[in-house]
Amino acid sequence: MRFATAFLASVLALSALAADDLTPLGDEFNDAATLSQWQRVYIVEGWDANQLETQSINTTRAGRMVMVPFTSTWFNDYRGELTFKEVQGDFVVTADVEATGKNGVSPPSSAFSLAGLMVRAPRQITPATWRPGGENYVFLSIGAADHPPSFQFEVKTTVNSVSTLIIDNNGASRAILQIARIGPYVIALKNVAGVWSVHRRYYRPDFPSIMQVGMTTYTDYPTCSTFAPFVHNSTVLHSGHPDLIGSYDYIHYQRPHVPASFANADLTNTALVSDAALLSFLGANLDANAPASVPKRRSIRH
Repeated sequence: MRFATAFLASVLALSALAADDLTPLGDEFNDAATLSQWQRVYIVEGWDANQLETQSINTTRAGRMVMVPFTSTWFNDYRGELTFKEVQGDFVVTADVEATGKNGVSPPSSAFSLAGLMVRAPRQITPATWRPGGENYVFLSIGAADHPPSFQFEVKTTVNSVSTLIIDNNGASRAILQIARIGPYVIALKNVAGVWSVHRRYYRPDFPSIMQVGMTTYTDYPTCSTFAPFVHNSTVLHSGHPDLIGSYDYIHYQRPHVPASFANADLTNTALVSDAALLSFLGANLDANAPASVPKRRSIRH
């Protein structure tokens, strides 16, 4: 009986894996040992500058990844912290994110101190071969942006190191964030207090097949901006006023299941594809069109 139970569990696990190959990339942050499964940009690219004061899983806070950045940022050629998995093709990444100042309660007191999700085009560089103009990414974060200390959302798209950001003052200390890549489109969504909404849509046909997909934290842009990008990228800055604790309850990776009616649609055109249409298969309905063998995932865990 025990063998039969174990065999059935193995079959179900293999079936789920076959149905959604991205599921194993996720992390519930209940085991400190899984920290070694994550990649970090500064290591991959050979920068000798760990921009995190703290990074832990299930240690600083039970059941969470905690990231506390030193003064660092993402803007134009400034490159900050990204803890990621590589993902090929279309995907949806979802995380429960909390961002506060270092007191663990209040909004960050330093400008542009946020935590969130990022999808970034890999760069085949080292510090010796780095040149300006090579950053390409999209992120959605929560924390304090241009009006600290208040909770805000910041979404940013960067094309060849030209960053365009939008700040939403209706922020929160905690939210479910989600980014979907569907062909050349990138859709950023959020869930605040149980309500899902489409935050922004982007057309990014320049993104390569394989992307770096994961978690970012950054803080204290005013200090960062006093340094040249290369100095910032290659140095741990101990000056300034960093004030952020980014905390992640989980992160899930899944393949999107796009209804056939949207197969060739321009997902950035709100007249053709409404927010409600996107939310019919993203957000809370991410599993709506999934094959029966794909296990349902809880999008909200408070």
